[in-house]
Amino acid sequence: MITYQLKCEEYNGNETMLIIFFILFAYLLGSFSTAIIASKLAGAADPRTQGSGNPGATNVLSTGGKKLAIIVLLGDALKGLIP
Repeated sequence: MITYQLKCEEYNGNETMLIIFFILFAYLLGSFSTAIIASKLAGAADPRTQGSGNPGATNVLSTGGKKLAIIVLLGDALKGLIP
């Protein structure tokens, strides 16, 4: 079994700051609703007030059309792939 011991002089805290940054970035990125942003930019109805009221790709499909629903679906998928 191979173990790696981190020596005190090798650790400068940058790794911890980077981890904290990525956690905060992922949290903030996930808080943006792709459905609401895409609907507003396309001039479509607000998905929270139309259809099922759920701001997701399926509701956008029924209220805004296929193109907009695909954009929302891809945007939500990319949010999951980024850090």
